[in-house]
Amino acid sequence: MEETFFKKGIKTILAIDEVGRGSLAGPFYIGGLFLDKNYYKILEKIEVKDSKKLNPKSRLYIYEKLKKEGFEFYIVKFSSKEVDKFSIGKCFIYAIYRLKNIYKPNLIIIDGKKVNLGLKNLKFFIKGDELIKSISAISIISKVLRDRYMIFLDKFYPQYKFKQNKGYGTKEHIKAIKKYGLTKHHRISFCKFI
Repeated sequence: MEETFFKKGIKTILAIDEVGRGSLAGPFYIGGLFLDKNYYKILEKIEVKDSKKLNPKSRLYIYEKLKKEGFEFYIVKFSSKEVDKFSIGKCFIYAIYRLKNIYKPNLIIIDGKKVNLGLKNLKFFIKGDELIKSISAISIISKVLRDRYMIFLDKFYPQYKFKQNKGYGTKEHIKAIKKYGLTKHHRISFCKFI
């Protein structure tokens, strides 16, 4: 897909994906991977796919490879309090504008359904993290970094087992919330049903 864009004269692409949208706890990460034609040629040789379809070891291996090759990326992070205050949708929109202003790409490609943001040169792709290599790559980077943070949080809140559930609403996690209550890392707006 990226090759088609480059052939049409696009010089730079910013691929965007998010991690942690549905979590009951922990930050919301929106990552942007910036690349030109030369970096895309490098990316073509790296076997990337949707981060959800890779085990942690494979994700980490690909993440380290992308870092070693010098791929340029940036993660916009929102705390659970910010998610509660602004809403997940507004955080996502803010992150797109932030990433756009950092990199000033010719084209932005985003995983997900189309949202009208009033921006030119913006394309949405359903299942983009499965179909487009640069989106797959940033989904892996974002997932590795957010998972790393949740594993760090687990040391302070072992009863919630963030190491295993990464803050998502598993039965075990919901049971722990009912027993121990909410931490400052939980999204109150996401936990009202508990």
